[in-house]
Amino acid sequence: MNFAHPYFLLLLLLLPMLAWLKGKRGRPPAFLYSSVKLVEGLTRAKRSRAGNFLSALRWLVLVLFIVALAQPRLMKSQTTVKASGIDIVCALDLSGSMISEDFVVNNKRVNRVNMAKSVLEKFIDQRPDDRIGLVVFAAQAFIATPLTLDHDYLQENLARLAIGSINSDATAIGDALTTSVNRLRELKAKSKIIILATDGQNNSGKIDPLTAADAAHALGVKIYTVGIGAIPFLLTPMV
Repeated sequence: MNFAHPYFLLLLLLLPMLAWLKGKRGRPPAFLYSSVKLVEGLTRAKRSRAGNFLSALRWLVLVLFIVALAQPRLMKSQTTVKASGIDIVCALDLSGSMISEDFVVNNKRVNRVNMAKSVLEKFIDQRPDDRIGLVVFAAQAFIATPLTLDHDYLQENLARLAIGSINSDATAIGDALTTSVNRLRELKAKSKIIILATDGQNNSGKIDPLTAADAAHALGVKIYTVGIGAIPFLLTPMV
């Protein structure tokens, strides 16, 4: 537990002094009388338990009020993560052709998108100190996960992606690269990388892939392509 304003706790040190001053000053008489005979029967009277309880309750409320001013906060956990200075955006193709089952894993047919996701999952696990984001694309490109060091969150978002998550009737590689570059262009990092995982050629979108690649090169962003499909997996620089 910590406190937003711990200096308010210093007021607790004043409470013993206030209690001493209150006891020294005493209470004003409850009533005036002209003869001690009027109160002879009260000499053995004691303060009631209710009075003691109310007095203690007032001090407790004052303590709680001071603690509340300090704003206590309970923290479940705290993790310190060191970043390597490399920012990476993974652009994953979710077009309809990615549903093709070109692969066999443990005697089971696996489609292209699930194989690509498996490759990206392993890649993310191998880069614990890098900020990684996720862009998905088909006819259009979307940001699925912003750049983050929270790789558990990133992996959860990657796992729930599937064909049909977005309009999958085309492949806009140029738009995917542009969206990825825009996530990296304003960031200060020693290296900026785009991993493009796709199975086909560009047939949609407003921006030509080579134009997007040239823009990335001008901004110091490296692009690596992962070919998915009948050809083996390749990790080759595009620019």
